[in-house]
Amino acid sequence: MRKGLVEFVPGLVGGALGGLLGYSIVSWISRQGYYAPVIPGALTGLACGFFSCVSSNLRGFLCTILAASIGLFSQWKVLMRRVETDGSFLDFLAHLHTEEPIPLIMLGLGTFLGYWWGREATFPWRNRFRTPGDAD
Repeated sequence: MRKGLVEFVPGLVGGALGGLLGYSIVSWISRQGYYAPVIPGALTGLACGFFSCVSSNLRGFLCTILAASIGLFSQWKVLMRRVETDGSFLDFLAHLHTEEPIPLIMLGLGTFLGYWWGREATFPWRNRFRTPGDAD
């Protein structure tokens, strides 16, 4: 049990930190007039995979949820057009289908990258440096 947590939790913590970094980057980029909603989800998966020692489809699924959540939050907080909504997150979700297709495609791509990169251990070579006593 402890071994599983040691191998599983650092990736999820790294994914959360990557998502927060992605939100900050999207906020900074949007203040300069550019648009990049794929970044929070992609950084979530990339950071999750970076801090993981073993591959896990379950961790990839959890990163998918995290990437979609931080991507939608970033879209609402930073990039949303506030002409048709009252500004609340629930109203944003209710009007999400009225968005242009490109932002939705980019959110979907960020979510997919959150899964794809989050399920893999980016540096599996780290396992080769373990001593035989560290296996259990």
